[in-house]
Amino acid sequence: MKRIILKATRLLSLILICYTFINCSSPDNSDEEEIEIIKEDEGDVDDTIKYTTVNTITDFIATLNQNDVNIKLTPGTYKFGPDDVASGLIPTHEMIVFRGNNSNYDFTGVTFEFDTQLFREYGNEEVVELRLYGNNITAKNLTIIDTGDAYPLFRARNIHFDGLDNTIEGFNISSKGSFPYGYGDVFGKGGTYVIKHHKHSTILIRGERNHLKNCTITQRSYGHGIFVQGGINTVIEGCKLYGEVRKTDDMLAEQGTGSPADNVNFMSVWGYRITPGTMFSLQEDGIRAYNTGEHYITGQTVQTSGLKVIDCTVDKFRSGITIGFANDEKLIQNCEATGTENAYWVGSSGTIIDSRGDAVYGPIYTSQYESDKNCQIDLTIIDKGYEKYGTHQALYLGGTNQNITLKTTETKPQENLNIAVSGTKTGLRFLAGIEHKAASSTLINQTGYSVILGANSTGCNIQSCSTVTDNGTANTVTQIKCN
Repeated sequence: MKRIILKATRLLSLILICYTFINCSSPDNSDEEEIEIIKEDEGDVDDTIKYTTVNTITDFIATLNQNDVNIKLTPGTYKFGPDDVASGLIPTHEMIVFRGNNSNYDFTGVTFEFDTQLFREYGNEEVVELRLYGNNITAKNLTIIDTGDAYPLFRARNIHFDGLDNTIEGFNISSKGSFPYGYGDVFGKGGTYVIKHHKHSTILIRGERNHLKNCTITQRSYGHGIFVQGGINTVIEGCKLYGEVRKTDDMLAEQGTGSPADNVNFMSVWGYRITPGTMFSLQEDGIRAYNTGEHYITGQTVQTSGLKVIDCTVDKFRSGITIGFANDEKLIQNCEATGTENAYWVGSSGTIIDSRGDAVYGPIYTSQYESDKNCQIDLTIIDKGYEKYGTHQALYLGGTNQNITLKTTETKPQENLNIAVSGTKTGLRFLAGIEHKAASSTLINQTGYSVILGANSTGCNIQSCSTVTDNGTANTVTQIKCN
Protein backbone atom coordinates (compact mmCIF):
# COMPACT_ATOMS: atom_id res chain seq x y z
CA MET A 1 0.00 0.00 0.00
CA LYS A 2 1.44 3.35 -1.01
CA ARG A 3 1.93 5.70 1.95
CA ILE A 4 3.19 9.26 2.29
CA ILE A 5 5.39 9.73 5.40
CA LEU A 6 5.44 13.15 6.98
CA LYS A 7 8.13 13.97 9.57
CA ALA A 8 7.35 16.06 12.63
CA THR A 9 10.00 17.86 14.63
CA ARG A 10 11.43 16.75 17.95
CA LEU A 11 9.71 19.77 19.51
CA LEU A 12 6.28 18.52 18.48
CA SER A 13 7.14 15.08 19.86
CA LEU A 14 8.11 16.60 23.21
CA ILE A 15 4.91 18.61 23.39
CA LEU A 16 2.82 15.49 22.88
CA ILE A 17 4.77 13.56 25.48
CA CYS A 18 4.58 16.26 28.12
CA TYR A 19 0.78 16.11 28.15
CA THR A 20 0.45 12.35 28.40
CA PHE A 21 1.35 9.59 30.82
CA ILE A 22 3.22 6.33 30.61
CA ASN A 23 1.22 3.12 29.91
CA CYS A 24 -2.41 3.38 28.74
CA SER A 25 -2.74 7.13 28.74
CA SER A 26 -0.15 7.71 26.04
CA PRO A 27 1.58 6.11 23.11
CA ASP A 28 4.94 4.54 23.86
CA ASN A 29 6.91 6.68 21.41
CA SER A 30 8.95 8.93 23.71
CA ASP A 31 12.27 7.46 22.64
CA GLU A 32 11.85 8.39 18.98
CA GLU A 33 13.84 11.32 17.61
CA GLU A 34 11.01 11.95 15.15
CA ILE A 35 7.42 10.85 15.05
CA GLU A 36 5.85 9.69 11.84
CA ILE A 37 2.41 10.92 10.92
CA ILE A 38 1.21 8.42 8.36
CA LYS A 39 -1.03 9.83 5.69
CA GLU A 40 -2.47 7.37 3.22
CA ASP A 41 -2.79 8.50 -0.35
CA GLU A 42 -6.12 9.22 -1.98
CA GLY A 43 -6.49 5.62 -3.13
CA ASP A 44 -6.50 4.36 0.47
CA VAL A 45 -8.84 6.73 2.29
CA ASP A 46 -12.10 8.50 1.70
CA ASP A 47 -10.86 12.10 1.63
CA THR A 48 -14.38 13.29 2.38
CA ILE A 49 -14.01 12.01 5.95
CA LYS A 50 -12.63 14.63 8.35
CA TYR A 51 -11.02 12.95 11.36
CA THR A 52 -10.57 14.29 14.87
CA THR A 53 -7.29 13.18 16.48
CA VAL A 54 -7.30 12.18 20.14
CA ASN A 55 -4.03 11.86 22.05
CA THR A 56 -4.88 9.70 25.07
CA ILE A 57 -6.64 6.41 25.56
CA THR A 58 -9.00 8.06 28.04
CA ASP A 59 -10.12 10.57 25.41
CA PHE A 60 -10.47 7.76 22.88
CA ILE A 61 -12.69 5.65 25.15
CA ALA A 62 -14.88 8.69 25.74
CA THR A 63 -15.77 8.74 22.01
CA LEU A 64 -17.03 5.16 21.90
CA ASN A 65 -20.60 5.97 23.00
CA GLN A 66 -20.97 8.83 20.54
CA ASN A 67 -22.71 8.79 17.17
CA ASP A 68 -21.40 10.31 13.93
CA VAL A 69 -17.77 10.71 14.96
CA ASN A 70 -14.58 10.18 12.95
CA ILE A 71 -11.66 9.47 15.25
CA LYS A 72 -7.94 8.95 14.84
CA LEU A 73 -5.87 7.85 17.83
CA THR A 74 -2.32 9.20 18.00
CA PRO A 75 0.09 6.50 16.77
CA GLY A 76 1.97 4.51 19.42
CA THR A 77 1.73 1.49 21.68
CA TYR A 78 -0.96 1.55 24.36
CA LYS A 79 -0.51 -1.04 27.09
CA PHE A 80 -3.33 -2.50 29.15
CA GLY A 81 -2.72 -4.39 32.40
CA PRO A 82 -4.36 -5.33 35.70
CA ASP A 83 -3.81 -1.84 37.15
CA ASP A 84 -6.18 -0.47 34.51
CA VAL A 85 -9.01 -2.57 35.92
CA ALA A 86 -8.49 -1.14 39.41
CA SER A 87 -8.18 2.41 38.06
CA GLY A 88 -11.50 2.14 36.26
CA LEU A 89 -10.05 2.57 32.77
CA ILE A 90 -11.30 -0.86 31.67
CA PRO A 91 -13.52 -1.89 34.59
CA THR A 92 -15.62 -4.59 32.92
CA HIS A 93 -14.87 -7.88 31.17
CA GLU A 94 -15.77 -6.24 27.83
CA MET A 95 -12.82 -3.88 27.92
CA ILE A 96 -13.21 -1.56 24.95
CA VAL A 97 -16.76 -1.31 23.59
CA PHE A 98 -17.97 0.60 20.53
CA ARG A 99 -21.61 1.55 21.21
CA GLY A 100 -22.09 4.52 18.90
CA ASN A 101 -23.38 4.51 15.33
CA ASN A 102 -22.30 5.90 11.96
CA SER A 103 -18.67 6.39 12.95
CA ASN A 104 -15.17 5.78 11.60
CA TYR A 105 -12.06 4.89 13.58
CA ASP A 106 -8.58 4.99 12.03
CA PHE A 107 -5.89 3.24 14.11
CA THR A 108 -3.06 3.52 11.61
CA GLY A 109 0.22 3.21 13.55
CA VAL A 110 -1.56 2.18 16.77
CA THR A 111 -0.89 -0.97 18.80
CA PHE A 112 -3.03 -2.17 21.71
CA GLU A 113 -0.99 -4.47 23.94
CA PHE A 114 -2.95 -6.59 26.43
CA ASP A 115 -1.26 -8.32 29.35
CA THR A 116 -2.99 -11.72 29.51
CA GLN A 117 -3.05 -11.43 33.31
CA LEU A 118 -6.03 -9.19 32.61
CA PHE A 119 -8.07 -12.28 31.73
CA ARG A 120 -8.00 -13.35 35.36
CA GLU A 121 -8.99 -9.96 36.78
CA TYR A 122 -12.65 -10.35 35.82
CA GLY A 123 -13.38 -13.65 37.53
CA ASN A 124 -15.46 -16.29 35.77
CA GLU A 125 -16.51 -14.01 32.92
CA GLU A 126 -16.13 -14.25 29.17
CA VAL A 127 -13.40 -11.68 28.62
CA VAL A 128 -13.49 -9.62 25.40
CA GLU A 129 -10.80 -7.10 24.48
CA LEU A 130 -12.81 -5.20 21.83
CA ARG A 131 -16.54 -5.38 21.11
CA LEU A 132 -18.62 -3.63 18.46
CA TYR A 133 -22.25 -3.15 19.53
CA GLY A 134 -23.02 -0.15 17.33
CA ASN A 135 -24.13 0.04 13.72
CA ASN A 136 -22.47 1.37 10.59
CA ILE A 137 -19.02 1.54 12.18
CA THR A 138 -15.75 1.23 10.28
CA ALA A 139 -12.60 0.47 12.28
CA LYS A 140 -9.31 -0.03 10.50
CA ASN A 141 -5.59 -0.72 10.84
CA LEU A 142 -5.30 -1.63 14.53
CA THR A 143 -2.58 -3.97 15.80
CA ILE A 144 -3.54 -6.09 18.83
CA ILE A 145 -0.89 -8.06 20.73
CA ASP A 146 -1.43 -10.34 23.73
CA THR A 147 1.60 -10.65 26.01
CA GLY A 148 2.19 -13.27 28.69
CA ASP A 149 0.77 -16.75 29.16
CA ALA A 150 -2.00 -16.28 31.71
CA TYR A 151 -5.33 -17.83 30.74
CA PRO A 152 -8.92 -16.83 31.50
CA LEU A 153 -10.85 -18.44 34.33
CA PHE A 154 -13.66 -19.02 31.82
CA ARG A 155 -12.77 -18.04 28.25
CA ALA A 156 -11.58 -15.05 26.22
CA ARG A 157 -11.80 -13.44 22.80
CA ASN A 158 -9.86 -10.64 21.19
CA ILE A 159 -12.85 -9.28 19.27
CA HIS A 160 -16.61 -9.76 19.49
CA PHE A 161 -17.86 -8.36 16.17
CA ASP A 162 -21.56 -7.56 16.54
CA GLY A 163 -23.98 -4.91 15.32
CA LEU A 164 -25.31 -4.09 11.85
CA ASP A 165 -23.40 -3.02 8.73
CA ASN A 166 -20.01 -2.76 10.43
CA THR A 167 -16.57 -3.16 8.88
CA ILE A 168 -13.28 -4.16 10.50
CA GLU A 169 -10.41 -3.75 8.08
CA GLY A 170 -6.65 -4.15 8.24
CA PHE A 171 -6.40 -5.42 11.83
CA ASN A 172 -3.31 -7.44 12.77
CA ILE A 173 -3.91 -9.65 15.82
CA SER A 174 -1.49 -11.85 17.77
CA SER A 175 -3.47 -13.86 20.32
CA LYS A 176 -2.15 -15.75 23.35
CA GLY A 177 -3.48 -17.06 26.64
CA SER A 178 -5.37 -20.37 26.97
CA PHE A 179 -5.12 -23.64 28.87
CA PRO A 180 -3.98 -26.24 28.16
CA TYR A 181 -1.96 -25.12 25.17
CA GLY A 182 0.02 -27.54 23.05
CA TYR A 183 -2.49 -30.34 22.42
CA GLY A 184 -5.25 -28.99 20.19
CA ASP A 185 -8.51 -30.83 20.89
CA VAL A 186 -6.85 -34.16 21.71
CA PHE A 187 -8.02 -33.88 25.33
CA GLY A 188 -11.34 -32.17 24.67
CA LYS A 189 -13.09 -28.95 23.77
CA GLY A 190 -15.83 -27.27 25.75
CA GLY A 191 -18.51 -29.63 27.05
CA THR A 192 -16.65 -32.94 26.80
CA TYR A 193 -13.07 -33.15 27.97
CA VAL A 194 -10.37 -35.12 29.74
CA ILE A 195 -8.56 -31.90 30.64
CA LYS A 196 -10.75 -28.85 31.32
CA HIS A 197 -10.12 -26.16 28.73
CA HIS A 198 -10.01 -22.39 29.08
CA LYS A 199 -10.33 -21.31 25.49
CA HIS A 200 -9.26 -18.14 23.74
CA SER A 201 -10.59 -17.55 20.23
CA THR A 202 -9.66 -14.49 18.19
CA ILE A 203 -12.82 -13.17 16.48
CA LEU A 204 -16.52 -13.99 16.91
CA ILE A 205 -18.87 -12.53 14.28
CA ARG A 206 -22.59 -12.10 14.80
CA GLY A 207 -25.01 -9.34 13.74
CA GLU A 208 -26.07 -8.56 10.19
CA ARG A 209 -24.12 -7.59 7.06
CA ASN A 210 -20.82 -7.33 8.88
CA HIS A 211 -17.61 -7.34 6.87
CA LEU A 212 -14.19 -8.52 8.08
CA LYS A 213 -11.59 -7.47 5.54
CA ASN A 214 -7.82 -7.82 5.07
CA CYS A 215 -7.08 -8.85 8.65
CA THR A 216 -4.17 -11.02 9.81
CA ILE A 217 -4.36 -13.41 12.76
CA THR A 218 -1.33 -15.12 14.30
CA GLN A 219 -2.85 -17.39 16.91
CA ARG A 220 -0.97 -19.04 19.76
CA SER A 221 -4.01 -19.93 21.85
CA TYR A 222 -6.52 -22.78 21.75
CA GLY A 223 -9.72 -21.62 20.10
CA HIS A 224 -11.10 -20.63 16.71
CA GLY A 225 -9.46 -18.04 14.51
CA ILE A 226 -12.72 -16.59 13.15
CA PHE A 227 -16.11 -18.09 13.91
CA VAL A 228 -19.64 -17.02 13.04
CA GLN A 229 -22.62 -17.65 15.33
CA GLY A 230 -25.92 -16.24 14.15
CA GLY A 231 -24.26 -13.88 11.69
CA ILE A 232 -26.50 -12.92 8.76
CA ASN A 233 -24.99 -12.07 5.35
CA THR A 234 -21.44 -11.99 6.70
CA VAL A 235 -18.46 -11.42 4.40
CA ILE A 236 -14.94 -12.50 5.40
CA GLU A 237 -12.52 -11.25 2.78
CA GLY A 238 -8.76 -11.15 2.28
CA CYS A 239 -7.91 -12.47 5.75
CA LYS A 240 -4.82 -14.49 6.63
CA LEU A 241 -4.69 -16.85 9.61
CA TYR A 242 -1.63 -18.64 10.97
CA GLY A 243 -1.70 -21.39 13.58
CA GLU A 244 0.81 -24.08 14.49
CA VAL A 245 0.98 -27.88 14.60
CA ARG A 246 2.57 -30.56 16.74
CA LYS A 247 3.19 -34.29 16.42
CA THR A 248 1.63 -36.74 18.85
CA ASP A 249 5.16 -38.12 19.19
CA ASP A 250 6.19 -34.86 20.86
CA MET A 251 3.17 -34.94 23.15
CA LEU A 252 4.05 -38.47 24.26
CA ALA A 253 7.62 -37.32 24.97
CA GLU A 254 6.16 -35.46 27.98
CA GLN A 255 5.77 -38.77 29.83
CA GLY A 256 7.11 -38.45 33.37
CA THR A 257 7.21 -34.64 33.28
CA GLY A 258 3.97 -34.00 35.17
CA SER A 259 2.53 -32.05 32.24
CA PRO A 260 -1.27 -31.85 31.78
CA ALA A 261 -1.13 -34.66 29.19
CA ASP A 262 1.11 -36.82 31.36
CA ASN A 263 -1.23 -36.35 34.31
CA VAL A 264 -4.08 -37.99 32.37
CA ASN A 265 -1.81 -40.71 30.96
CA PHE A 266 -2.30 -39.29 27.45
CA MET A 267 -5.90 -40.55 27.38
CA SER A 268 -7.67 -38.73 24.55
CA VAL A 269 -11.21 -37.40 24.55
CA TRP A 270 -12.06 -40.22 22.10
CA GLY A 271 -11.53 -42.84 24.77
CA TYR A 272 -8.11 -44.22 23.93
CA ARG A 273 -4.51 -43.32 24.60
CA ILE A 274 -2.91 -41.28 21.85
CA THR A 275 -0.36 -43.01 19.66
CA PRO A 276 2.60 -41.68 17.69
CA GLY A 277 2.30 -40.76 14.05
CA THR A 278 -0.31 -38.00 13.83
CA MET A 279 -0.02 -34.25 13.38
CA PHE A 280 -2.51 -32.06 15.24
CA SER A 281 -3.16 -28.35 15.11
CA LEU A 282 -2.85 -26.53 18.42
CA GLN A 283 -5.79 -24.35 17.38
CA GLU A 284 -9.42 -25.06 16.58
CA ASP A 285 -10.89 -24.13 13.19
CA GLY A 286 -9.53 -21.29 11.11
CA ILE A 287 -12.83 -19.96 9.74
CA ARG A 288 -15.90 -21.72 11.13
CA ALA A 289 -19.67 -21.32 11.10
CA TYR A 290 -22.02 -22.60 13.80
CA ASN A 291 -25.74 -23.21 13.31
CA THR A 292 -27.09 -20.41 15.47
CA GLY A 293 -26.27 -17.50 17.72
CA GLU A 294 -27.93 -14.73 19.67
CA HIS A 295 -29.05 -11.57 17.89
CA TYR A 296 -27.97 -8.92 20.36
CA ILE A 297 -30.70 -6.44 19.32
CA THR A 298 -33.67 -8.82 19.60
CA GLY A 299 -32.16 -11.25 22.09
CA GLN A 300 -33.49 -14.09 19.97
CA THR A 301 -31.55 -17.08 18.73
CA VAL A 302 -31.15 -16.80 14.96
CA GLN A 303 -29.78 -19.05 12.25
CA THR A 304 -26.37 -18.34 10.79
CA SER A 305 -27.17 -17.59 7.16
CA GLY A 306 -25.56 -16.15 4.07
CA LEU A 307 -21.78 -16.48 4.49
CA LYS A 308 -19.09 -15.62 1.97
CA VAL A 309 -15.39 -16.32 2.48
CA ILE A 310 -13.31 -14.77 -0.29
CA ASP A 311 -9.54 -14.49 -0.93
CA CYS A 312 -8.60 -15.91 2.49
CA THR A 313 -5.61 -18.01 3.59
CA VAL A 314 -5.61 -20.42 6.55
CA ASP A 315 -2.49 -22.28 7.63
CA LYS A 316 -2.06 -24.91 10.38
CA PHE A 317 -5.45 -24.72 12.04
CA ARG A 318 -7.49 -27.85 12.83
CA SER A 319 -9.63 -27.14 9.81
CA GLY A 320 -9.24 -24.44 7.23
CA ILE A 321 -12.64 -23.10 6.19
CA THR A 322 -15.63 -25.12 7.40
CA ILE A 323 -18.88 -23.22 7.01
CA GLY A 324 -21.29 -26.10 6.41
CA PHE A 325 -23.57 -25.29 9.36
CA ALA A 326 -24.66 -21.96 7.86
CA ASN A 327 -27.97 -21.72 6.02
CA ASP A 328 -28.74 -20.20 2.62
CA GLU A 329 -25.77 -19.10 0.52
CA LYS A 330 -22.41 -20.60 1.51
CA LEU A 331 -19.57 -19.52 -0.75
CA ILE A 332 -15.81 -20.08 -0.55
CA GLN A 333 -13.95 -18.39 -3.39
CA ASN A 334 -10.24 -18.11 -4.20
CA CYS A 335 -9.11 -19.36 -0.79
CA GLU A 336 -6.15 -21.44 0.39
CA ALA A 337 -6.04 -23.85 3.35
CA THR A 338 -2.82 -25.72 4.14
CA GLY A 339 -1.33 -27.72 7.00
CA THR A 340 -4.80 -28.55 8.32
CA GLU A 341 -6.44 -31.76 9.50
CA ASN A 342 -9.28 -30.97 7.10
CA ALA A 343 -9.10 -28.06 4.70
CA TYR A 344 -12.71 -27.43 3.65
CA TRP A 345 -16.34 -28.32 4.28
CA VAL A 346 -19.52 -26.60 3.04
CA GLY A 347 -22.23 -29.02 4.22
CA SER A 348 -25.24 -29.00 1.89
CA SER A 349 -25.88 -26.65 -1.04
CA GLY A 350 -22.49 -25.01 -0.58
CA THR A 351 -20.09 -23.79 -3.26
CA ILE A 352 -16.29 -23.77 -3.43
CA ILE A 353 -14.77 -21.98 -6.43
CA ASP A 354 -11.15 -21.71 -7.52
CA SER A 355 -9.71 -22.71 -4.14
CA ARG A 356 -6.77 -24.83 -3.09
CA GLY A 357 -5.09 -26.64 -0.25
CA ASP A 358 -2.87 -29.56 0.63
CA ALA A 359 -3.47 -33.00 2.11
CA VAL A 360 -0.31 -33.51 4.17
CA TYR A 361 -1.94 -33.77 7.63
CA GLY A 362 -5.51 -34.48 6.58
CA PRO A 363 -7.89 -34.40 3.59
CA ILE A 364 -8.39 -31.35 1.42
CA TYR A 365 -12.14 -31.98 1.72
CA THR A 366 -14.24 -34.19 3.97
CA SER A 367 -17.98 -34.76 3.96
CA GLN A 368 -18.71 -34.39 7.65
CA TYR A 369 -22.19 -35.91 7.58
CA GLU A 370 -23.95 -38.51 5.50
CA SER A 371 -26.74 -35.96 5.02
CA ASP A 372 -24.43 -33.60 3.07
CA LYS A 373 -25.83 -32.97 -0.41
CA ASN A 374 -25.98 -30.74 -3.49
CA CYS A 375 -22.55 -29.09 -3.28
CA GLN A 376 -20.50 -27.67 -6.15
CA ILE A 377 -16.79 -27.94 -5.34
CA ASP A 378 -13.69 -27.05 -7.37
CA LEU A 379 -10.41 -27.64 -5.52
CA THR A 380 -6.73 -27.93 -6.37
CA ILE A 381 -4.16 -29.81 -4.29
CA ILE A 382 -0.97 -27.77 -3.98
CA ASP A 383 2.47 -28.39 -2.52
CA LYS A 384 3.13 -25.93 0.31
CA GLY A 385 6.39 -27.64 1.20
CA TYR A 386 5.13 -29.51 4.27
CA GLU A 387 6.04 -33.17 4.61
CA LYS A 388 3.17 -35.64 4.75
CA TYR A 389 2.57 -37.02 8.24
CA GLY A 390 -0.11 -39.40 9.44
CA THR A 391 -2.64 -41.81 7.97
CA HIS A 392 -5.56 -40.20 6.19
CA GLN A 393 -7.17 -39.71 2.79
CA ALA A 394 -6.55 -37.02 0.20
CA LEU A 395 -10.32 -36.49 0.00
CA TYR A 396 -13.33 -38.17 1.59
CA LEU A 397 -16.66 -37.96 -0.23
CA GLY A 398 -19.99 -38.98 1.22
CA GLY A 399 -23.56 -37.74 0.95
CA THR A 400 -25.80 -37.30 -2.07
CA ASN A 401 -25.60 -35.41 -5.34
CA GLN A 402 -22.18 -33.94 -4.67
CA ASN A 403 -20.21 -32.53 -7.57
CA ILE A 404 -16.46 -32.28 -7.03
CA THR A 405 -13.64 -31.46 -9.41
CA LEU A 406 -10.20 -32.16 -7.95
CA LYS A 407 -7.01 -30.95 -9.63
CA THR A 408 -3.38 -30.68 -8.60
CA THR A 409 -0.23 -28.66 -9.17
CA GLU A 410 1.96 -31.21 -7.36
CA THR A 411 4.82 -32.61 -9.39
CA LYS A 412 3.96 -36.10 -8.16
CA PRO A 413 1.35 -37.65 -5.86
CA GLN A 414 2.21 -38.18 -2.21
CA GLU A 415 2.62 -41.77 -1.14
CA ASN A 416 -0.10 -43.71 0.69
CA LEU A 417 -2.89 -41.28 -0.11
CA ASN A 418 -6.11 -42.03 -1.94
CA ILE A 419 -9.55 -40.62 -2.55
CA ALA A 420 -12.40 -42.40 -0.77
CA VAL A 421 -15.99 -42.32 -2.02
CA SER A 422 -17.85 -43.69 0.99
CA GLY A 423 -15.88 -46.19 3.06
CA THR A 424 -14.22 -45.64 6.43
CA LYS A 425 -12.60 -42.35 7.33
CA THR A 426 -8.99 -42.75 8.41
CA GLY A 427 -7.09 -40.77 11.05
CA LEU A 428 -6.46 -40.92 14.78
CA ARG A 429 -9.71 -39.19 15.74
CA PHE A 430 -11.69 -41.75 13.69
CA LEU A 431 -10.33 -44.97 15.18
CA ALA A 432 -13.80 -45.72 16.55
CA GLY A 433 -14.93 -46.01 12.93
CA ILE A 434 -16.98 -43.57 10.83
CA GLU A 435 -18.41 -44.61 7.49
CA HIS A 436 -20.74 -42.65 5.23
CA LYS A 437 -22.82 -43.63 2.24
CA ALA A 438 -22.26 -41.85 -1.08
CA ALA A 439 -24.99 -41.72 -3.71
CA SER A 440 -25.55 -40.08 -7.09
CA SER A 441 -22.44 -37.95 -6.83
CA THR A 442 -19.92 -36.89 -9.47
CA LEU A 443 -16.16 -36.80 -8.96
CA ILE A 444 -13.82 -35.54 -11.67
CA ASN A 445 -10.37 -36.54 -10.51
CA GLN A 446 -7.52 -34.90 -12.42
CA THR A 447 -4.85 -35.97 -9.93
CA GLY A 448 -2.62 -39.00 -9.66
CA TYR A 449 -4.42 -40.20 -6.53
CA SER A 450 -6.32 -43.46 -6.90
CA VAL A 451 -10.05 -43.56 -6.17
CA ILE A 452 -11.66 -46.23 -4.01
CA LEU A 453 -15.43 -46.55 -4.16
CA GLY A 454 -16.63 -48.20 -0.97
CA ALA A 455 -19.36 -50.79 -0.63
CA ASN A 456 -21.82 -48.05 0.37
CA SER A 457 -21.36 -46.07 -2.84
CA THR A 458 -24.13 -46.25 -5.39
CA GLY A 459 -24.98 -44.47 -8.61
CA CYS A 460 -21.86 -42.32 -8.56
CA ASN A 461 -20.17 -40.97 -11.68
CA ILE A 462 -16.38 -41.13 -11.46
CA GLN A 463 -14.14 -39.59 -14.10
CA SER A 464 -10.51 -40.18 -13.21
CA CYS A 465 -7.07 -40.08 -14.76
CA SER A 466 -5.79 -42.46 -12.08
CA THR A 467 -6.87 -45.93 -11.07
CA VAL A 468 -10.36 -46.58 -9.74
CA THR A 469 -11.42 -49.51 -7.55
CA ASP A 470 -15.19 -49.96 -7.54
CA ASN A 471 -16.58 -51.91 -4.60
CA GLY A 472 -20.01 -50.27 -4.83
CA THR A 473 -23.12 -50.75 -6.94
CA ALA A 474 -24.34 -49.08 -10.15
CA ASN A 475 -21.41 -46.68 -10.30
CA THR A 476 -20.08 -45.36 -13.61
CA VAL A 477 -16.30 -45.15 -14.07
CA THR A 478 -14.66 -43.30 -16.98
CA GLN A 479 -10.93 -42.98 -17.56
CA ILE A 480 -9.79 -39.49 -18.63
CA LYS A 481 -6.44 -37.88 -19.34
CA CYS A 482 -4.69 -35.88 -16.64
CA ASN A 483 -4.29 -32.20 -17.44
